[in-house]
Amino acid sequence: MLRRMWSWVAVVALCSLCKARDTCVLIAQARMGAGLEQLAASKLEAALTLALEVTGRYSVVPVAVRDSLVQLLQHRGEPPTALAVARELGCQGVCFALAERFVHLLRVEVVFRWGPAFAEEHRGVGYALVRHVWVGSGEPLYDPALLEAAQRAIAVACGDSGLYSKHEPPLRVFPAAVLAVSGLAYVDAPDMPRWQLFAREVVTSYEAVLEAIDTARHHPHYVVCDIDTRDSIYARAGFFEPENYNPPTPQELSLLAQMGVEYVLTGRFLRVPEGARLSLELYRLRWVGGSLVPEYLRSVEGSVVEDSSRALRRTVRQLVGELLWGNP
Repeated sequence: MLRRMWSWVAVVALCSLCKARDTCVLIAQARMGAGLEQLAASKLEAALTLALEVTGRYSVVPVAVRDSLVQLLQHRGEPPTALAVARELGCQGVCFALAERFVHLLRVEVVFRWGPAFAEEHRGVGYALVRHVWVGSGEPLYDPALLEAAQRAIAVACGDSGLYSKHEPPLRVFPAAVLAVSGLAYVDAPDMPRWQLFAREVVTSYEAVLEAIDTARHHPHYVVCDIDTRDSIYARAGFFEPENYNPPTPQELSLLAQMGVEYVLTGRFLRVPEGARLSLELYRLRWVGGSLVPEYLRSVEGSVVEDSSRALRRTVRQLVGELLWGNP
């Protein structure tokens, strides 16, 4: 009896607190989907709570209070639905969320329902790359990526790209599109002295793609697929050995788009009398009438005057910087 009374007092206190604030949010459901079934849903709920409260705009109903109110409604013989709990607490919004993962690409989708009748619906999707592992076990550490993706999803749902702009990293994040680096079209010249960069195209193209990924991943408005995630996307359709010295095929682009990739960075590596010319191009993947249309956005070009992997990587790094940062 004492525990039930204490729970009721806590609920009443929180009702008053929520009603006194501008925007109180109830996290009604936080669900782990494909690729994250081994994780407790409480991890996503914790990420959502932090992502909402650091904005300074929202207060989130604590789990213990929500669960106490569910028990209280059941004791009163009332259905403890999410909307009933939210109304009882005086919340202005209800949040539903789903987290999924494919290799290292993590996706969070949020749905908010606002208003007196909770009829106004806003949705948002955010991505992040799982980059950290536990020391010792080497197992992936998902918490930072869950928070990052949740922040992006919330910013999209709120229609405010600068929602976290005043925070210091790692909380300073922006909505970000998924970008993949595809292969480069290697074009050799048989009538010229053979360069090792072209003779070893399998190795040097792989190195060039890795350098492009490593450079692009620092851009705040792109989530860049690592090469394992990109190749695993291709492998879903039976393409197990992508050729990084060839441009992407329509099938590969379609596979990327189906997995949420919006932008593709590709290019051309051409042997010329003075050495080699590298051009990089950025495309947006758009569906038009059920067909995928790569929309050309911009390109940059530079010279490689030395037959060495280091020279190629240096040029890749420079051109990726110009392509993504030079023309925002």
